[in-house]
Amino acid sequence: MEKVIRRRFGLLLALTLPIWSVQGEQAPTDDLPDFNVVPENAARAVLLHAATPECDTVRSCLSIGAVQPRARGDYEILLSSNQYADQTPTIITEEGTPLTWLRSSSSASWSNGTMTRICRHFYRFAPAKKGEYRFRCRNLSFDGVAYDGVLTIQVGAPELNAVPTFLLWVAGIGCLLLVEVFIRIGCRNEARVDTAGFIRRHRRLPLNAEGAWAHYLLPIMLLYLPLFLALITLTGMASISTNVLLWTSGICVPVAFVLFRLQYRRLFFLWRKTVLPPERIDALLGERAEQYDWTIDHMDRDFFVAHTHPAWWSATWGEQIFVAHDRGGIWINSINDLGKRSSIVSFGYTRRNIRRVTEAITAQEKDIHSPI
Repeated sequence: MEKVIRRRFGLLLALTLPIWSVQGEQAPTDDLPDFNVVPENAARAVLLHAATPECDTVRSCLSIGAVQPRARGDYEILLSSNQYADQTPTIITEEGTPLTWLRSSSSASWSNGTMTRICRHFYRFAPAKKGEYRFRCRNLSFDGVAYDGVLTIQVGAPELNAVPTFLLWVAGIGCLLLVEVFIRIGCRNEARVDTAGFIRRHRRLPLNAEGAWAHYLLPIMLLYLPLFLALITLTGMASISTNVLLWTSGICVPVAFVLFRLQYRRLFFLWRKTVLPPERIDALLGERAEQYDWTIDHMDRDFFVAHTHPAWWSATWGEQIFVAHDRGGIWINSINDLGKRSSIVSFGYTRRNIRRVTEAITAQEKDIHSPI
């Protein structure tokens, strides 16, 4: 089972590394004009000027907030100025094609008796492919003075951009199915073994495919999160930068590995040496099940399984208790219930279940050895 999870880590890295290498090109920011009509998050902006310098009194610019515009994504082009334009909203064109106007807003502030006004007009920019795009205003004027300027944007796109969207989704779903196949192959032997015998040999609880999904669900989802973000970026559903993908993968993958190790260690049993015969231990387990409202799922001369029924205000969905008989003692373990929702924390309930079993055996051993 551990080898299966390691292969999944390798599969995730193999899928995400090519995605990082094909992200869009970053727009240069060295020519940002330094005045208050430019939004702070503008990645690229250009100042608009009047044809004659002496008439150039209005501050106006075109800008885009996306650091890395990519094909098949939606972005906003912003026209901002400190004065109302003669025509509102102004027509913004890309190679002669008008952009779709989204909304307009304006604000004003007073400082030292002077009013500062900012007028903003937002337009939708949806590039279909990678390349260079040039934007300019059509018939932009302030008090009859024409203003003009060109905002140039370099749009990057991965080579996968030529692949139809449905094929990318098929590939993503195929990765899920591939991991399902790996888990079923890795668990096929454990699903068929004698549970008590497996515990005696390996000191660990065997898992079938359903149990593995329930026990390792959170680390598996953490592994798929970077892949999912990359997928929705490639399909144009969202625009996520390379840095975000790198940080997400850099956090999710190590955390998933740590959680996997913790969940794997919780499958191991605790050895309790005892002189009590198996029949007496089974009787004690039956008494504890009745006392603590455990439901016995299985009980024979080799193996005991029960599950709890937590109250609705309990912090967990419930636990399972496992006891395997062995020569000279028993193997004991308790984990979160594999038949319910996945959980990685037990808030001490699993340790409490183990303690209840060991305390019952200890008390019975004291009764046997106490003088009459």
